[in-house]
Amino acid sequence: MKVFLFALAALCAVSACSSRNTSSANSAVTQTRDGFADAATAPLEDLNLRRDQIPPLLARLSNPYDLPPEITCDEIISMIQDLDGVLGPDWDTSNPDERLSTEKLADEAAEAALGAVETGVTGWIPYRGLLREATGAAGHMRKYNQAYKIGAQRRTYLKGIGLAMQCDLPARPDFDAIAAESDGRIIYK
Repeated sequence: MKVFLFALAALCAVSACSSRNTSSANSAVTQTRDGFADAATAPLEDLNLRRDQIPPLLARLSNPYDLPPEITCDEIISMIQDLDGVLGPDWDTSNPDERLSTEKLADEAAEAALGAVETGVTGWIPYRGLLREATGAAGHMRKYNQAYKIGAQRRTYLKGIGLAMQCDLPARPDFDAIAAESDGRIIYK
C-alpha cells in the first residue's frame, strides 16, 4: 500500500510543479501508466517466465576484437552505426538535453513511481536471490549484461582501429566534442 501511495504522491508532485506546463504532467502520467504493467509483473522475471531478449546483433558477438584481416573505414562506420542503434549514443557523441526542467522532473517522477511499484511487488519474495538463481533468471541477466558489455567494448575497439587508420567520424573518437563539454579535459563516463 505504501508503494502505491508513494507513486500517487510522486505524480501529484509533478502535476503541482508543472501547473504552467500541463504536457509535462501528462507525460509523467502517460509514462507511469505505460510502464505500470512492466513494473507490476516484475516477479515474472524472478521466476524466469518473462525476460528481456538480447538483441540479435549483440547475441552474435562473442569476442569484441574479432575483425576481418582487412577492413575499410566505411565498414567500421557501418559497424559502429549498427552498435549505436542497439547501445544508444556513445560517450563522445554530443547529446544535449534541451527539454524543459518540468519535463525532466516529470520523467524522474515517473521513474520513481515505477521503481516504487516494482520494489513493492518484488520485495515480498522470500530468498529472492536464490529463487532467481534456481529459475535461471539470474543467469540470463548475467548473459544479457555481458552481451551489452561486449557490444560497448567492440564499439570502443572499432573507434580505436578507426583512429589508427585515420578514418573520419564516427569511425574514431570525437575528441573535439569531448573537449567542448569538458573545457579541454577528457572525462570518461
